[in-house]
This record gives sequence, C-alpha cells and structure tokens, in this order.
Amino acid sequence: MKKTNQYLWFIGHIGLSMFILPNVWSMDELVAGKAFTKFSQIIEMPEKWRKQPIQYKNWAKGSDLAITLDQQLYPALLPVIQKYAKQNKLDIAVQEGTCGTSAKGLKDKIADIAGFCCPPSEADRLSGIKFHTLGIASLALLVNSKNPINKLSLKQARQIFQGHIFRWSSIKNKGKRGPRRIIQVFGRLHCKQRPGHWRLLLDNEDLFSPRMSELSTIPDMVSEVALNRYGISYETLMMLKHYSNSRKVKTLSIDHIAPTDNAKLIAGEYPLYRTYNVTTWESQTTKNRQAQALVKYLIDYMEKLDPSYGIVPVSKLRKAGWQFMENEIIGEPH
Repeated sequence: MKKTNQYLWFIGHIGLSMFILPNVWSMDELVAGKAFTKFSQIIEMPEKWRKQPIQYKNWAKGSDLAITLDQQLYPALLPVIQKYAKQNKLDIAVQEGTCGTSAKGLKDKIADIAGFCCPPSEADRLSGIKFHTLGIASLALLVNSKNPINKLSLKQARQIFQGHIFRWSSIKNKGKRGPRRIIQVFGRLHCKQRPGHWRLLLDNEDLFSPRMSELSTIPDMVSEVALNRYGISYETLMMLKHYSNSRKVKTLSIDHIAPTDNAKLIAGEYPLYRTYNVTTWESQTTKNRQAQALVKYLIDYMEKLDPSYGIVPVSKLRKAGWQFMENEIIGEPH
C-alpha cells in the first residue's frame, strides 16, 4: 500500500511539473500585449451615419480642414501643418487631445484627419476610414542620469514594473549592483484598449505594480525621473528631446540594444515601440482631397525627418519586411 501511494505521488508530481513548466517558460509571452489588431475587423456603421458629412465644432468653424492629434503627434506635427497651411493658403484648425479624442472625433464626424500614437483598436476601425502609418519610434526606458544602471533585460524591466524587483540593488551592471534604494516606478497607462505602446511591456493595468505612481501627461513622465534619482519611466526619444534637459535623464538599453539603435528597431529586435497613424475619409460624403494631400505630405515629411527624433519612416519598414495593408502597418517582420 505504501509503495502504491509513493508511485501515485511520483506520477502526480511529474504530471504537475509537466503542466507547470511550460507556463514558466512562456511567462514573458503571457504578460506581453499584442502589437496590432486584425485589419479585417471593420465596424459597419448605420446608413444614416455613413451619409452624414463632416460637421465642424466651434474650434474648427470656418476652417478648410479640422484635425485632432494625440499628445505625441501634436507637438511634433503642429509646426509642420502650420507651415503647410501657409504655403497652400489654407485655414487648418488643429486640436490637441488623446487617441481617445481622435477616435471620438471620427465617430462624431467632426474631424477630417485624426492622429493616433497607437495602432487602432477594433472599435476604431469604422467603415469609410483609412489609417495611414507615419512611422514607428522606440519607447525608451528612462532613469535619472545619476543612476549607475545603464541596461536591463526585458525580463528585468517587466519585473520592475510588476513590482517583483523593487530595489536597484537587485540589478547588476558590469558586476556591480545598483544602489540599495527602492525603485520609484512611474507609468502613464493611456489608450488601454489599443494594442502596442506600453502594452508591449505589460499587457494591462492589472499587471503593473500597485506601488507604481500613475501620471497623466508626457512632461510628467520625463520630469519625475529628472527629479527622482531612483525613478524609472518610459517615453519616446522625440518626447524626451521635446520636454527634457538631457543631462538629467538617460535611456537604458534593453537586452543590450539601445533605443537609439534604429537598425535594431527596424529589424524588429528592439521590443518596445510606438506606432504613429493618421486617418483619411474615403466615402463620397466625407472624402476631402485637401486632407488626403496633407496626409501624403506628412508621410513624405517623415522620410526626411532628423533621425535624432527616433521615428523610422514607412519606406524602411516596408524594406525590412514589416507587414502593411495599403498604407497601414499591421504586423511585425517575420
């Protein structure tokens, strides 16, 4: 009887191990979110909505074009759009908001162009709308410039933002441990329903540490790390350049790849990035040739943008094998 119980225990233990081990090995995949939604999932809107023309709100009354842009694209594109408007003698109204603001502007039909710093969600793919990718940009991990740590593995980064690693002394660089101080984690969990961006780090807000301080703006994500020697956050190089004194903040390499290494980003080897998109309308009641011309101009502009902004244009992504459907990026390179 005793031998039988031992045998059953052994078989049960082995069976349990076989069940647990695959989950251990795939833990990083379980916490990571998807990069893109399915292109084929288009929401068919009612006929009344489809026939409704664009109707400007007060902020765009009397304009030739109305544009809504998220917090990333607004500071980057506003000067470009203003220059384009002057050259083409157009009155273009631009409203700053979030990806949610842009999505609402499309659904309410109050904007000719909407800008997103994320790939569209299933709910954003309304009939009659086309997304056009401007490029992608590394999402860099930021720390104070006085922090001796210069690199993390992707696994360590995820463990820090989950709260499993909570002291810098748990991290070694060149054989030396970081300071024995609590890690101050800062996050900005916007666009929770859209794929990509911070969701490539951890898929949803429930995975982040309860000790994380959640911030609402991009300048806060940069300034908190500049002021806090033991802080960590994330942001694009473009926004870091726009909002910070680079002497107070530095970026970390992930798995020995720097966020400034565009070649690795293009090859699909740098794991965290943003996808920038703008939209046009395609139906007869909403199509605007001036809007389509401006979007083409913006795509061409990104091809000539200073590389220090960290945005990789679509021509390089296509060449590297990223998956596109017309002008929209829909998948990483195989």
